[in-house]
Amino acid sequence: MIIEHGWAGRVMTWLRVVSTLIIINLMFLAGVLVGLVVLGVMPAAVAATACLTRLRDGENDGMVRAFIASYRGAFWRANLLGVPFAIVLLLILADTAVLPLLPAPASAALVVVTWAIAAIAVVALVAVLTIDVRYEDRPLATLRYAVMLPLVSPLMSAVMLVSLLAVGAALALLPMLVPLVGISVPLFISGWFIDHRLAGLDPGHPRAAERPPVALPAH
Repeated sequence: MIIEHGWAGRVMTWLRVVSTLIIINLMFLAGVLVGLVVLGVMPAAVAATACLTRLRDGENDGMVRAFIASYRGAFWRANLLGVPFAIVLLLILADTAVLPLLPAPASAALVVVTWAIAAIAVVALVAVLTIDVRYEDRPLATLRYAVMLPLVSPLMSAVMLVSLLAVGAALALLPMLVPLVGISVPLFISGWFIDHRLAGLDPGHPRAAERPPVALPAH
Protein backbone atom coordinates (compact mmCIF):
# COMPACT_ATOMS: atom_id res chain seq x y z
CA MET A 1 0.00 0.00 0.00
CA ILE A 2 1.56 3.30 -1.10
CA ILE A 3 1.10 6.21 1.30
CA GLU A 4 1.68 9.71 -0.01
CA HIS A 5 3.90 12.17 1.84
CA GLY A 6 2.42 14.97 3.93
CA TRP A 7 -0.62 14.83 6.18
CA ALA A 8 -3.01 15.81 3.38
CA GLY A 9 -1.60 13.09 1.14
CA ARG A 10 -1.89 10.53 3.92
CA VAL A 11 -5.50 11.49 4.57
CA MET A 12 -6.35 11.16 0.88
CA THR A 13 -4.56 7.81 0.71
CA TRP A 14 -6.49 6.39 3.65
CA LEU A 15 -9.76 7.76 2.30
CA ARG A 16 -9.09 5.93 -0.97
CA VAL A 17 -8.25 2.77 0.95
CA VAL A 18 -11.47 2.98 2.99
CA SER A 19 -13.57 3.65 -0.11
CA THR A 20 -11.91 0.69 -1.86
CA LEU A 21 -12.64 -1.57 1.11
CA ILE A 22 -16.29 -0.53 0.97
CA ILE A 23 -16.48 -1.16 -2.78
CA ILE A 24 -14.88 -4.61 -2.39
CA ASN A 25 -17.28 -5.48 0.43
CA LEU A 26 -20.30 -4.49 -1.67
CA MET A 27 -18.97 -6.47 -4.64
CA PHE A 28 -18.51 -9.49 -2.38
CA LEU A 29 -22.15 -9.28 -1.31
CA ALA A 30 -23.23 -8.92 -4.94
CA GLY A 31 -21.08 -11.91 -5.92
CA VAL A 32 -22.66 -14.05 -3.21
CA LEU A 33 -26.12 -13.17 -4.50
CA VAL A 34 -25.16 -13.79 -8.14
CA GLY A 35 -24.03 -17.28 -7.15
CA LEU A 36 -27.30 -17.89 -5.31
CA VAL A 37 -25.42 -17.79 -1.99
CA VAL A 38 -24.28 -21.42 -1.89
CA LEU A 39 -22.27 -21.23 -5.13
CA GLY A 40 -21.38 -17.58 -4.69
CA VAL A 41 -19.54 -17.39 -1.38
CA MET A 42 -16.20 -18.92 -2.40
CA PRO A 43 -15.89 -17.24 -5.84
CA ALA A 44 -16.78 -13.90 -4.22
CA ALA A 45 -14.23 -14.52 -1.46
CA VAL A 46 -11.49 -15.38 -3.99
CA ALA A 47 -12.33 -12.31 -6.08
CA ALA A 48 -12.37 -10.08 -2.99
CA THR A 49 -9.03 -11.54 -1.87
CA ALA A 50 -7.57 -10.85 -5.31
CA CYS A 51 -8.64 -7.21 -5.06
CA LEU A 52 -7.41 -6.86 -1.48
CA THR A 53 -4.06 -8.38 -2.47
CA ARG A 54 -3.76 -5.75 -5.20
CA LEU A 55 -4.63 -3.09 -2.64
CA ARG A 56 -1.90 -4.30 -0.26
CA ASP A 57 0.52 -4.31 -3.20
CA GLY A 58 -0.23 -0.63 -3.84
CA GLU A 59 -2.65 -1.00 -6.77
CA ASN A 60 -5.87 0.88 -6.27
CA ASP A 61 -7.35 1.12 -9.76
CA GLY A 62 -9.65 -1.11 -11.78
CA MET A 63 -10.99 -2.99 -8.77
CA VAL A 64 -14.44 -3.59 -10.27
CA ARG A 65 -12.99 -5.08 -13.46
CA ALA A 66 -10.50 -7.13 -11.45
CA PHE A 67 -13.26 -8.47 -9.20
CA ILE A 68 -15.48 -9.47 -12.11
CA ALA A 69 -12.62 -11.12 -14.00
CA SER A 70 -11.49 -13.06 -10.93
CA TYR A 71 -15.06 -14.07 -10.03
CA ARG A 72 -15.71 -15.45 -13.50
CA GLY A 73 -12.34 -17.11 -13.90
CA ALA A 74 -12.29 -18.77 -10.48
CA PHE A 75 -15.97 -19.68 -10.14
CA TRP A 76 -15.81 -23.47 -10.36
CA ARG A 77 -12.28 -23.78 -8.99
CA ALA A 78 -13.22 -21.68 -5.96
CA ASN A 79 -16.27 -23.82 -5.28
CA LEU A 80 -14.13 -26.95 -5.54
CA LEU A 81 -11.69 -25.48 -3.00
CA GLY A 82 -14.62 -24.66 -0.73
CA VAL A 83 -16.00 -28.21 -0.53
CA PRO A 84 -13.76 -29.37 2.38
CA PHE A 85 -14.64 -26.24 4.37
CA ALA A 86 -18.35 -26.80 3.77
CA ILE A 87 -17.94 -30.33 5.14
CA VAL A 88 -16.06 -29.02 8.19
CA LEU A 89 -18.81 -26.45 8.78
CA LEU A 90 -21.48 -29.15 8.66
CA LEU A 91 -19.50 -31.30 11.11
CA ILE A 92 -19.09 -28.36 13.50
CA LEU A 93 -22.83 -27.67 13.33
CA ALA A 94 -23.53 -31.36 14.00
CA ASP A 95 -21.15 -31.34 16.98
CA THR A 96 -22.85 -28.24 18.34
CA ALA A 97 -26.24 -29.93 18.09
CA VAL A 98 -24.97 -33.04 19.87
CA LEU A 99 -23.22 -31.21 22.74
CA PRO A 100 -26.32 -30.75 24.97
CA LEU A 101 -27.02 -34.51 24.78
CA LEU A 102 -23.60 -35.61 26.05
CA PRO A 103 -22.36 -35.98 29.65
CA ALA A 104 -20.40 -33.01 30.97
CA PRO A 105 -16.86 -34.47 30.58
CA ALA A 106 -17.52 -35.68 27.03
CA SER A 107 -19.21 -32.39 26.17
CA ALA A 108 -16.24 -30.37 27.45
CA ALA A 109 -13.78 -32.49 25.48
CA LEU A 110 -15.86 -32.18 22.31
CA VAL A 111 -16.04 -28.40 22.76
CA VAL A 112 -12.25 -28.18 22.89
CA VAL A 113 -11.86 -30.37 19.80
CA THR A 114 -14.56 -28.46 17.93
CA TRP A 115 -13.02 -25.06 18.67
CA ALA A 116 -9.56 -26.30 17.69
CA ILE A 117 -10.86 -27.63 14.38
CA ALA A 118 -12.78 -24.40 13.78
CA ALA A 119 -9.68 -22.29 14.46
CA ILE A 120 -7.52 -24.34 12.09
CA ALA A 121 -10.28 -24.24 9.46
CA VAL A 122 -10.49 -20.42 9.63
CA VAL A 123 -6.75 -19.99 9.15
CA ALA A 124 -6.69 -22.64 6.41
CA LEU A 125 -9.59 -20.97 4.60
CA VAL A 126 -7.83 -17.62 4.51
CA ALA A 127 -4.68 -19.43 3.42
CA VAL A 128 -6.57 -21.12 0.58
CA LEU A 129 -7.86 -17.77 -0.64
CA THR A 130 -4.44 -16.11 -0.47
CA ILE A 131 -2.52 -19.03 -1.96
CA ASP A 132 -5.04 -19.38 -4.78
CA VAL A 133 -4.57 -15.72 -5.66
CA ARG A 134 -0.76 -15.71 -5.40
CA TYR A 135 -0.04 -19.07 -7.06
CA GLU A 136 -1.50 -21.28 -9.77
CA ASP A 137 -1.19 -24.64 -8.06
CA ARG A 138 -3.65 -27.47 -8.45
CA PRO A 139 -6.58 -27.44 -6.00
CA LEU A 140 -5.26 -30.43 -4.01
CA ALA A 141 -1.82 -28.84 -3.64
CA THR A 142 -3.40 -25.55 -2.60
CA LEU A 143 -5.52 -27.28 0.04
CA ARG A 144 -2.59 -29.31 1.35
CA TYR A 145 -0.39 -26.22 1.69
CA ALA A 146 -3.22 -24.24 3.31
CA VAL A 147 -3.94 -26.93 5.91
CA MET A 148 -0.26 -27.29 6.78
CA LEU A 149 0.31 -23.55 7.17
CA PRO A 150 -1.52 -23.06 10.52
CA LEU A 151 0.13 -26.21 11.86
CA VAL A 152 3.67 -25.02 11.08
CA SER A 153 2.90 -21.38 11.97
CA PRO A 154 1.03 -21.53 15.31
CA LEU A 155 2.13 -18.07 16.49
CA MET A 156 1.03 -16.40 13.26
CA SER A 157 -2.26 -18.31 13.42
CA ALA A 158 -2.89 -17.29 17.03
CA VAL A 159 -2.16 -13.61 16.42
CA MET A 160 -4.32 -13.63 13.30
CA LEU A 161 -7.24 -15.22 15.13
CA VAL A 162 -6.97 -12.72 18.00
CA SER A 163 -6.95 -9.89 15.46
CA LEU A 164 -10.05 -11.30 13.78
CA LEU A 165 -11.78 -11.59 17.17
CA ALA A 166 -10.94 -7.93 17.85
CA VAL A 167 -12.36 -6.92 14.47
CA GLY A 168 -15.46 -9.02 15.14
CA ALA A 169 -15.95 -7.34 18.52
CA ALA A 170 -15.62 -3.91 16.92
CA LEU A 171 -18.16 -4.80 14.24
CA ALA A 172 -20.52 -6.16 16.90
CA LEU A 173 -20.34 -2.77 18.66
CA LEU A 174 -20.83 -0.93 15.35
CA PRO A 175 -23.20 -3.18 13.36
CA MET A 176 -23.91 -0.43 10.85
CA LEU A 177 -20.41 -1.03 9.46
CA VAL A 178 -21.04 -4.71 8.67
CA PRO A 179 -22.65 -4.10 5.24
CA LEU A 180 -19.80 -1.72 4.39
CA VAL A 181 -16.65 -3.48 5.61
CA GLY A 182 -17.86 -6.60 7.45
CA ILE A 183 -16.02 -8.92 5.05
CA SER A 184 -13.38 -6.76 3.38
CA VAL A 185 -11.63 -5.65 6.58
CA PRO A 186 -11.31 -9.16 8.10
CA LEU A 187 -10.11 -10.50 4.73
CA PHE A 188 -7.67 -7.62 4.36
CA ILE A 189 -6.14 -8.17 7.82
CA SER A 190 -6.07 -11.97 7.75
CA GLY A 191 -4.78 -11.95 4.17
CA TRP A 192 -1.91 -9.72 5.27
CA PHE A 193 -0.87 -12.24 7.94
CA ILE A 194 -0.97 -15.15 5.48
CA ASP A 195 0.77 -13.24 2.70
CA HIS A 196 3.47 -12.03 5.10
CA ARG A 197 4.08 -15.60 6.25
CA LEU A 198 4.17 -16.93 2.70
CA ALA A 199 6.75 -14.28 1.79
CA GLY A 200 8.92 -15.55 4.64
CA LEU A 201 8.61 -19.18 3.58
CA ASP A 202 8.81 -18.90 -0.20
CA PRO A 203 11.78 -17.09 -1.82
CA GLY A 204 9.74 -16.92 -5.04
CA HIS A 205 6.89 -15.01 -3.42
CA PRO A 206 6.30 -11.59 -5.09
CA ARG A 207 6.94 -9.81 -1.77
CA ALA A 208 9.78 -12.03 -0.57
CA ALA A 209 12.30 -9.26 -1.36
CA GLU A 210 10.69 -7.13 1.36
CA ARG A 211 11.53 -9.75 4.00
CA PRO A 212 15.01 -10.35 5.45
CA PRO A 213 16.43 -13.74 4.47
CA VAL A 214 15.67 -16.61 6.84
CA ALA A 215 18.78 -18.33 8.21
CA LEU A 216 18.61 -22.07 7.54
CA PRO A 217 20.17 -24.51 10.01
CA ALA A 218 23.50 -25.94 8.95
CA HIS A 219 23.56 -29.60 8.00
